Amino acid sequence: MTESTSSQQDKLELSLFLLRLGVFIVMLVWTVDKFTDPGHGANILAGFYSITAGENIVMAMGAVELVIILAFMAGMWKKYTYGFVLILHGLTTLSSWKQYLDMNLLFYASWPMFAACIALFLLRDADVKFTLGK
Repeated sequence: MTESTSSQQDKLELSLFLLRLGVFIVMLVWTVDKFTDPGHGANILAGFYSITAGENIVMAMGAVELVIILAFMAGMWKKYTYGFVLILHGLTTLSSWKQYLDMNLLFYASWPMFAACIALFLLRDADVKFTLGK
């Protein structure tokens, strides 16, 4: 016995929404950190990306990031917001390569989220549950 196409579509839409919500929660925590502890963000930029930035720059980055991830969560401008989230998280995942060599297990959690970001980007047109975009 096979499931109806409607039931499969409902499951796909719910699954994509849950992926989007999960990715958003992680991104939101990272973004809030830029406001609550901008020195931490500056240290991350310096340590992982060799970028020197003051706390005001980190907070400005946080403001831009907040607008984009809110649009991402709302399902707006999917090609751009989902793409931004994918690229940002992909850079974070790949720039942590030394942590993988040191077997820092916490950093390995970024790979399933990276896969979720890729899936969301590839299936963005099917991600329609609780969205404001097309």
